[in-house]
Amino acid sequence: MHEQEQALRELVKQMEDAWNAGDAAGFAAPFTDAATFIHIYGGQIDGRPAIEQAHRFIFGGIYRDSRNQYTVRSVRFLRPDVAMVLVEARLQFRENGEAREIQARPTMIAVRNDGRWAVEAFQNTRISEMPAAARTS
Repeated sequence: MHEQEQALRELVKQMEDAWNAGDAAGFAAPFTDAATFIHIYGGQIDGRPAIEQAHRFIFGGIYRDSRNQYTVRSVRFLRPDVAMVLVEARLQFRENGEAREIQARPTMIAVRNDGRWAVEAFQNTRISEMPAAARTS
């Protein structure tokens, strides 16, 4: 595996580990200062401090003690210093005492500055059933 691809996979693992530890600062650490984060409900969060604050809120609330499993589907280098990372996420949590699961497909755009990869953009799309009228087959 390409050394830079491995570094990006490790960045995703760092985010997963931080999520599972309920560590908002650790989860936000891989983002650039000016990163854009679109969550599964379509809201936009701008900047690493706001990303950390939003995750601190959810780690203390609905996603307290949740488990997230990230699987890297692909890494594509758009330039040597810009990469698109496609991920599958499986989030398990409890809501009103009931076990719940959300599956999503985050897309990350990462940039490399001074030899370090950081997430510039994160678009998290929830996987849901496609309406029959929208299916092509």
